[in-house]
Amino acid sequence: MTKETKLGIFVFAGIFCFILTIMVLGDFQFQRRYTLNILFHDIAGLPAKAKVKIAGVEVGSVKTIALDGNKAKVTVWLNRGIELHADTRASIVATGIIGSKYLELTMGSPSEKVLQKGDTITGLDPVSFDKLIADTMEQIASLVSSFKGTSGRSAGQNIADTLDNLRQISGTLKRAIADQETKVVDIVDNVNKFTGDLAEITADNKDDIRAAMKEIRSVAGKMDSILSRIDKGEGTIGKLVSDKEMGDNLKETFVELRETTHQAKQALRRINMIETDWNYQMRYDTGEGRARHDVGLYIKPRPGKYYYVGGSNLGENSVTSPDSQTKNTISFLFGKEWQAMEGYAGLIRSKAGVGVKVRPLYKWDPWRRLEVTVEGYDFGRDTPVNKGVVNAGARVAVKSWAYLGVQQEDISYNNHTMIYGNITLRDDDIAYILGLVGLARP
Repeated sequence: MTKETKLGIFVFAGIFCFILTIMVLGDFQFQRRYTLNILFHDIAGLPAKAKVKIAGVEVGSVKTIALDGNKAKVTVWLNRGIELHADTRASIVATGIIGSKYLELTMGSPSEKVLQKGDTITGLDPVSFDKLIADTMEQIASLVSSFKGTSGRSAGQNIADTLDNLRQISGTLKRAIADQETKVVDIVDNVNKFTGDLAEITADNKDDIRAAMKEIRSVAGKMDSILSRIDKGEGTIGKLVSDKEMGDNLKETFVELRETTHQAKQALRRINMIETDWNYQMRYDTGEGRARHDVGLYIKPRPGKYYYVGGSNLGENSVTSPDSQTKNTISFLFGKEWQAMEGYAGLIRSKAGVGVKVRPLYKWDPWRRLEVTVEGYDFGRDTPVNKGVVNAGARVAVKSWAYLGVQQEDISYNNHTMIYGNITLRDDDIAYILGLVGLARP
């Protein structure tokens, strides 16, 4: 085994032990999470390390519970991708009558401000079962007291007094109706007089009414004629109604217009869904003591599929020793992503090749950030070993956009140990950075 191989194995083992020590002995979190503080007057037995859910889906956990003045301060961990707004509601919920309790959150209104790491909100205090029983008994006592009345009389006596009052009210209404009987008679006389006047007006204007009815009959006749022509297929409207061929053509026109609109919407949706990521990677060759630079662009037309175009070994540092790798090569790859792995094929450093990336511990945090890569290319090269270039390594995601790793390149022949850093920025991140640069310029 060569010195470079031993050094690569030693560096890889050191990185692995360093990560393991941080996770086992330290309190460092690789998982993309942030904290949020929630104040309650009473946490109602909420346990430490309880789950935090939104719409029944687990999105975090309780970190600590402490006393803040006369309130309980609950600090929770939330996944970084969960965005809560200023009007979010937090409540303590039990899975059953005597089940375990967890913290239920709502997302809030999109129009409100997004909560940041360390922000504090006020939660909804849970209803105490003992207080609920006490309030219910108090309401029952109040209801019983209302039947007794303010004088302490029994409910039967109060009901009897109420019935007596109703009899008095009905007698008063009867007398009032009798007093208004004369006015009702006058109203009936006025109605009779109005109908008589209306009859006289109708008699004086019989000729005008006959003329109006004649005009109405004339208009109705013209309408019948128009409808008859339409029914026979005469005129433009009649042809549209009765001509089957024209109707079919009109229907096909509307169908084609609808399909064209649908296709245009799909094309715009595909354009809006295209994502581009800019990638930069710096590899340091521990054997030759030189840095190598790779720059590329990921084009993702839809989730799970991408194209990569880039250059390798660009802008290298000038050194006196010869370079074992070809400068200024290109890569053009087609890739497919799954939940635990990723495969790609195409041109790797100007040679045909394939590769695979595997996340063996993707189900567990923070180990899901570990990624192992194996790739091979230039299988027909002319070397003493007559083998292609095989690279193998591993990297860890420090941030969602930054990686650190180690890789053995050309294992079968030159066997170089590379320590590298990788930065990937999305198109909206680039636009944001360019916007800040524009604002900073005078």
